[in-house]
Amino acid sequence: MRPVRTCAQGVVPVPAGNVATAPARPRGSSDPSERSASHLGTFVLGSDIVNNVSSNTDTARPGRPRSERRRTAILEAAAELALAGGSIPTMDAIAARAGVSRTTLYKWWPSAATVLLEGLLEHFHESIEFDDDLPVREALTAQVDALVHLLRDTSAGMLLRQLMAASITERDVAAAMLEHWLEPRRLAAIHHLERGIATGVVRPGTDTGLVTDTLFAPAYYRLIWGHTELGDDLAEQVCALVWPSVATP
Repeated sequence: MRPVRTCAQGVVPVPAGNVATAPARPRGSSDPSERSASHLGTFVLGSDIVNNVSSNTDTARPGRPRSERRRTAILEAAAELALAGGSIPTMDAIAARAGVSRTTLYKWWPSAATVLLEGLLEHFHESIEFDDDLPVREALTAQVDALVHLLRDTSAGMLLRQLMAASITERDVAAAMLEHWLEPRRLAAIHHLERGIATGVVRPGTDTGLVTDTLFAPAYYRLIWGHTELGDDLAEQVCALVWPSVATP
């Protein structure tokens, strides 16, 4: 098994078998803003496109691999353009980079921001993978540290601020931010806390959602306001404050 580096070093990918999944979204959910967290797909993306293709055209199976390849090319194009330029790319730019038409993009996504958010999840999926062999506190620290490094050491931080601003007035962007950025990270941390409850290292009855929000909040707070740095020791400091309140005596 490949090691998972903690604290200032971030997270290294772990085998696919150790990646947590959430219940698959039901088919037919056309409005992203109406999807709840319980409808999130697995962290390996693609269920929406595959479901749409398979449910709409039963006889089009030979086209499915090509559609998935196009989808992957689009997500990669969106993430690469955004991370290189530090801004949300246009639909025209994404289409040109991926070698597809604008019609194809709009068939699957309502805006460039929603394409980008799914692309960022695909691009940075390692940051939400985890290893259940790690002690719970160490795994939580690694999750927070991975977020800190994304926000500070890549263009993701700059892009996330732009996407947050867009989400204020664009409902589809707000829904995509929850589905493709916030919830996958929350579910990974909640998994560790629930594992801790099951193994007796975390107090029964712990509000895992509240604890998770408390762990991640300082990184987002510092990203938005910029009043102090996202330091290498931030994850360890936050976990040192939170852990005593949830750990069993």
